[in-house]
Amino acid sequence: MTAYRYVRSGRLPAHQTDGEWQVLLADVEAFSAARKQRAKTSSPAKRGSRAAADWPGRFETCLVAGDEVGAENLLDDALASGHDLFSLYLEVVSPALVSIGERWHRGELQIHEEHRASNIVARLFARVSSRFAHRGPSRGTVVIGGPTGERHALAITMVADLLRSRGWNVSDIGTDVPASAFALAVDGVDQLRAVCIGVTLRESLGTARETVAAVRAVVPDDVKVFAGGAAVDTDEVARSLGADARASDPRALLALLASQPVE
Repeated sequence: MTAYRYVRSGRLPAHQTDGEWQVLLADVEAFSAARKQRAKTSSPAKRGSRAAADWPGRFETCLVAGDEVGAENLLDDALASGHDLFSLYLEVVSPALVSIGERWHRGELQIHEEHRASNIVARLFARVSSRFAHRGPSRGTVVIGGPTGERHALAITMVADLLRSRGWNVSDIGTDVPASAFALAVDGVDQLRAVCIGVTLRESLGTARETVAAVRAVVPDDVKVFAGGAAVDTDEVARSLGADARASDPRALLALLASQPVE
């Protein structure tokens, strides 16, 4: 059962054949040697720290294998080791997804494996984020989404979950949203504090610019529009879209929101 837990949590490499987990002897020997080496070199204080394990790599192993139970158990272990929701999403889940995407682009993974991993993460987000539900009054509403051409909905969901955990009411309208539909989604929203537009693809910068213009036409002047994502990699790009500021990551977005006046 100990070995089984190592496999399900991604610590011990294995593959499933006809319903049975199979482990190579060489992987068992490498695993044992690594454990002995860590025992020699790690201080007692660090052995139980969240940095003591390759959380992203182990999580990626579970996702590629389609092992949802193992992936969920690993996230539970990461939380128990000291991760909070921010570090779990940004230091464990996000690197694993990026690596899977890169492996798919290199032809090392099939498209169904990449899609299966994304679907598993989407379900895990729903289960994990509920544990961090904010108690108390809302700090205001934020509408977040991606313009036409964007497909990376998990990135939007991740940011929305993190904002909710800090007391914001978030309307996550998803990705591939036309400018006119985006404007309709923000028009007349009660206690609207900001609109966040995520852009991961440079090909989507044009539609993002149209979205910012459509949003500005319907929201009050005191509602800020922020742009973020891999394609918005400088402040100049954010300004070229017509956004008030660039949110380089979720923590930066929270800082921008915190600077907004509250009625």
